[in-house]
Amino acid sequence: MKFIAFLVAAFFTLSVSAGFAADEFCDVYVGNDKVFAVSNTKILSAVERGQLVMDTIQGVIDDGQANLDDLNVKVGMDGVPVIYLKDKVLCSVTKADADEAGVSQTNLAIDWCEKLRRYITHAKKREQEKERADQAKDAQAGSSTASASGAASTSGSKSQPNPTAEKKPRNSSGLSEHAVLLLFIEITLLLFTSLVCGELFVRLGQPSIIGQIFAGLLLGPTFFGAFFPDLSSQLFPRDGSQSKLIEVISWIGVSFLLMLTGMETDIAKLKRLGKPLMCFGSIGLLGPLIVGGLLSLLLSDQLLGEAQNKLAFAVFLGTVFAASSVPVVAKVLMDMKMLKLSVGQLIIATSLAHDLLCCLLLAVIVVLSGSAGEAGNPVLVAFFGTIAFLAIMYFGRPVFFTVLRWVNDHVSNSDGLITSMVVLLLACAAATQALGVHIVLGAFAAGVILSQTPVVNHKVVRPLEIVTMAFFAPVFFASSGLNVNLSSLLEPKLCMITAFLSLATIVVKLGSCVGAGRLAGYGLWESLSVGVGANTKGSLGLILAMLGLSLDIISQDMYAVIIFIALFSTGVSAPLMKYTMSKVKITDEEVERMHREERRSRTILSSIRRVLWPTSGRGRNAFIAKLLNSMGQSQVVETTALWVKPPGEPAEKPFSGIKSAVDRRFVSVFESTVHSREPLKVISEEGNRGYDLIVMATDEPPGDAEYVFGHLVDGVILNTSTRVLVVYEPDSSTPRDIKEVLIPVSGDEQSIAAAEFGISLAKSLNAKVFCLCIQESEASDLYSEATQSGRKIERNVSNEVTSTLKELANALDVEFKSIVIQTSAHPAQAAILTAQQHDIDLIVMGAVPKIGKGLFFGHTINFVLRHAPCAVAVLKLQG
Repeated sequence: MKFIAFLVAAFFTLSVSAGFAADEFCDVYVGNDKVFAVSNTKILSAVERGQLVMDTIQGVIDDGQANLDDLNVKVGMDGVPVIYLKDKVLCSVTKADADEAGVSQTNLAIDWCEKLRRYITHAKKREQEKERADQAKDAQAGSSTASASGAASTSGSKSQPNPTAEKKPRNSSGLSEHAVLLLFIEITLLLFTSLVCGELFVRLGQPSIIGQIFAGLLLGPTFFGAFFPDLSSQLFPRDGSQSKLIEVISWIGVSFLLMLTGMETDIAKLKRLGKPLMCFGSIGLLGPLIVGGLLSLLLSDQLLGEAQNKLAFAVFLGTVFAASSVPVVAKVLMDMKMLKLSVGQLIIATSLAHDLLCCLLLAVIVVLSGSAGEAGNPVLVAFFGTIAFLAIMYFGRPVFFTVLRWVNDHVSNSDGLITSMVVLLLACAAATQALGVHIVLGAFAAGVILSQTPVVNHKVVRPLEIVTMAFFAPVFFASSGLNVNLSSLLEPKLCMITAFLSLATIVVKLGSCVGAGRLAGYGLWESLSVGVGANTKGSLGLILAMLGLSLDIISQDMYAVIIFIALFSTGVSAPLMKYTMSKVKITDEEVERMHREERRSRTILSSIRRVLWPTSGRGRNAFIAKLLNSMGQSQVVETTALWVKPPGEPAEKPFSGIKSAVDRRFVSVFESTVHSREPLKVISEEGNRGYDLIVMATDEPPGDAEYVFGHLVDGVILNTSTRVLVVYEPDSSTPRDIKEVLIPVSGDEQSIAAAEFGISLAKSLNAKVFCLCIQESEASDLYSEATQSGRKIERNVSNEVTSTLKELANALDVEFKSIVIQTSAHPAQAAILTAQQHDIDLIVMGAVPKIGKGLFFGHTINFVLRHAPCAVAVLKLQG
C-alpha cells in the first residue's frame, strides 16, 4: 500500500507541476498539409505529442488494410474525446485544444476526425500514384540499381523538412529525455502489475505466466485503454520509437527464456525414452501440425497479414497447434509431486521434443514469410546456413567448452563466465537472425550447449535465471498482453473462430497423443495426460504470436486469437492434468523408484562435474583414477590434471600414468603444467576457480608431525573453499580392488555428508557398505539415573542416522550393513578394529577443520591415518 501511495503522490506532484506550465502548441501535418495543432499534456510536450500523432497517422497511411470508414470518435471515462481507428488511438482532444479553438471538446474531435479522414485519403492516393510511377520508372530503367537510385533521387527531391523540427528543444538523433522517462515508467508499471497479478493467479492455482499476461491486458487497450484511451495512448503509444523500446527488451527476454529452455533440455533423457518418445514426439506433433495447416485454409483472408502469405500462415497455424511449453508443464507436475513418475518424465520429454521441433519450424516460418534477407536465394541461404550452424554447434562443442573453461580459469573478473555465456547466447541468436531463421533457434541452441558445459553449474546459471524470471520474462509476457485488444474477440464471427481454434488445439493434440500412446503401449489416461501437458502453449505460444505479427504473417485480430489460445491452453492445463493424472494407476514399485531417484539426486556425488587433480606423476595415480572412473559412470566428470613444475628441473612425463589409468569413456582429462616454486599458491588459486572437488593423495605422516596430511595438502585445504578429497593408500604398488567400504558416522553434518558420498562412491565401485555407529558404553559416573536421557538421545540419533543412510543405500541399490558398537575406548580404535575384522578396503570419513592457525581435524582422523590397514579417503566439505 505504501508503494501505491508513493506512485499516487508522485503522479499528483507531476500533475500539479505540469499544471503551472504554459500551454504550447505543435502543428500536425499529413504529408505537406497542415491539419490542426495540438497542445501539451501533463505527460507529453506539444512537440512530442505532435510527433506521436504524426507517427500514428503515417502508420495508418502505410497500412494497406486500414479502412477509414472505421475512423470514429469516442469519449473515455476521463471525459477526453479520442479519435480512433478500430482499437488504435490516433489523437485525443484536450481541454486546452478546445479552448484554443473556442468550441467543445467533442465538436472539435468530430471536426478533426473528418479532416483526418479527408487528408489521409488524399495521402493514400498520392502514395499509390507514387508507387505506380516508381514501378513504371523501374520498368523503363531495366536495372534495379538504377531504379533504386532514381527512386532515392525522386524521394529526396520531394522530401520536405519536418515542420516540427524547429520546435524541438535540441536537435539530436538520440532518445529524448522524455522518452527515457516514459520507458522507465512503462517498465515500472509492467513489472509492478505483473508481480501483483502473477501472485494473484498463483494463489488461484494457476501459473504466474497467466497473471503476467493478464497484467498486460489490464494496462493495454483491452481494459485501461478502453476506459482511459487518451492516457493509455500517452503512456503506452503503439506507434513510433517509444513502442519499439519495449519490443527490444521483450526480444532480449525471449532470447534468455529460450536459452533457459535449452538448458533444461535433457538430451540423454530423450534418448533413454526411445520408442515411446518417438511415437509421442512424431505423431503428437505431426497431427496438430497437419490439422492446423489444413484449418488455416478455412479461415478468412482478413486474419492474414498484409503480405497475404497463405503458405507461411498455414505452417504458422500448424506450429501454434503443435507448440508446447516445458516450464509451465514442469511447474504443474512439480506442484503435483509427479515430475519423477515415468508418465511425468514422458510428458516433459514429449514437451521438450515438441519445443525443439517447433523452434526448428520457426526457422521455416521465417523463410516462408520472405523475411530471410535479400542476398542470394533466401530459402537456400536459410536451409544450408541452418545445417552449417547446427553442425558447428554440435561438432564445435569441445571448442566452446574450452573457451568457457579458459574464461572461468583465467579472467580475473568474477562475472566473466556469466558474461561469456551471454556473449555466446547473443552471438548464436545474431547468427541465426543473419541466416534468416530468427533468433529463436540460435538462443535455444546456445542453451543446449551451455547445459552440457562442465563449468556451467547451477551456481553460475542462477543469476541469469533470476534476471530472466524477475525482469525480462514479466516484461515480455506483459508486453504480449499490452499489444492486444481482446475486446475485438467479442465480434461474433471472430469469437466463433477463437472458440473453435481454442478447442481444436486441445482436441487435435489429445487425439494425436492417444493414437501415439496406443502404438507405444500406453493406456488411455497416460496418453491423455501426455496430450494435456504437451498442449500447454505458454511462453512459446506468445513467442509465436509476436513472431507472426512482426513478420506480417498474421493480422492484429489473429494476434489476439493466438494470445487467447496461449492463455486458454495454459489456464486449462493444470486442472485437466490434475484430473487425468489422478486416473493414472501408479504402482508401489513406481512410487519407490521415484523416491529412489529423488534421494539419489540430492547426493554430493551427483553434483560433481569438475575435478582438480594436483599430481606429481608419482605414486597413487591408479587408485585416484579408479575413484574418478567410478564417479564418471554416473555423470560426466571433467578432470584437470595439474602439475606444478619447479623451474630448472629436468623434464618429466607426469601425465603418462594418468592417461593409461583414466577411462576416457567416463572421465575427460585436461593436462595443465605450471612452472612455479610455489605449488601451494598455484593449486589454491586454481582450486578456487569453480571446481566441485579437489582430489589429492597423501603419505602416512610421522607420529610427531605438526600437520595432518602434509604441508602442501594441509595448505590447500585451508586456502580453498572447494570440497577436498584426500586419499591415503598404504601400499600404492599393488592394485587394489575396492569391495568393502567402511563409513564411520557420529550423527553430525559432516559425517552424514561423507557417508552419503561414500555410499554413492560404493555404488560406482560396486562395493558393499558397512556403516559404523559408535556409542559410549555405560559408565556409572556418566549415566546415573539423573542423566539417563543422554543414553536415549544417543540411541535415537544412531537409529535415525542408520535409517537415513540405509534409505540412500536402498535407493542406490547398494548392499548395506549397519554395525553399532558400544565401547569406552576411543572411536578411532573401534574403527580400526572393525576394518580389520571385516577386511575393509576403503574407509571414508568426513571432516571439518577446527579453529586455529594450522589444520586440525581431531584425534580420530589422525589416528585412523596412522593405523588403518587399508586405504582412507577424508572428505573436507565446502566452507
